[in-house]
Amino acid sequence: MIAASDTQLNVGFTDEEKERLRGYMTQLKGTVAGRFLWQLGTSTIDNLGLPSLMNCAAVVVDSPVRPFTWTFEKLMLGCGVGFNIQRENVDKLPPVFFGFKPPIRQDDSSADFIVPDTREGWVKLLELTLESAFYGKRPTPFTYSTQLIRGKGVPIKGFGGVASGPEDLCWGIEKISQILMKQAGKKLRPIHCLDIMNIIGSVVVSGNVRRSAQIAIGDATDIEYLKSKRWDLGSIPNWRAMSNNSVVCDDINTLPDEFWEGYNGKGEPFGLINLELSRKCGRIGDERYPDPDVIGYNPLKLAALLSNQH
Repeated sequence: MIAASDTQLNVGFTDEEKERLRGYMTQLKGTVAGRFLWQLGTSTIDNLGLPSLMNCAAVVVDSPVRPFTWTFEKLMLGCGVGFNIQRENVDKLPPVFFGFKPPIRQDDSSADFIVPDTREGWVKLLELTLESAFYGKRPTPFTYSTQLIRGKGVPIKGFGGVASGPEDLCWGIEKISQILMKQAGKKLRPIHCLDIMNIIGSVVVSGNVRRSAQIAIGDATDIEYLKSKRWDLGSIPNWRAMSNNSVVCDDINTLPDEFWEGYNGKGEPFGLINLELSRKCGRIGDERYPDPDVIGYNPLKLAALLSNQH
């Protein structure tokens, strides 16, 4: 693994640094992330790249395509993803194309897009759907074929487990398209972005051995968002169970009554995230290294991330 730090990570450790790292690990003074121990030095990294070593990630939903496709890819690689859907970010998305129609599954070679049996192929189908919805690209509706996707139960090489088949992907594209179509001619609201992200998480979870860890970060004043997990109200989509939800707040005295309902046994409680404090100091309260670019937390260790792309 230490040798792979040169060939795969390109960190350029000196011989002395390698020995020091080896000493830390063999004397149980420290170690690298579990995903490093699992994959570093194997052909998996050569095939999938360094993102497959990432435990956690975060993104801001401030554009109509990239945040969603990026999240889809990272979740399929095993990363937990935090996503910021505050209004000031989501408002930057353009309106959904007025003439958008959901893509149509057509499992033959005449389809506009034949989905490759790869992680990239699944992400590409989502990308084409979002581009069609926001930019009117491709015919709308366009057709796609899943004839190349391996069937349910077929062994997966590399990450292990068995394939889920194409049905869960098609279900996800259909549900996301329904959300987009209902907003045709209008902008998405944070609740719509939450649903799209959670549906993506549901598709990923369906892949047998894959898990999906998500944390949503929204505004404390977004009542629609605060009610997104009020299961007691009924008619709440079950995919919203895919994320832990939090709000940005630096003063709990400003929180609306709806926030506290989750702590009173109605639905689920939301977490609190103080972004201003996170930008001023780290987890141990050290203010010597302020970072004004912190945009959210990851869902595994709740560590503030340094940018919206890693």
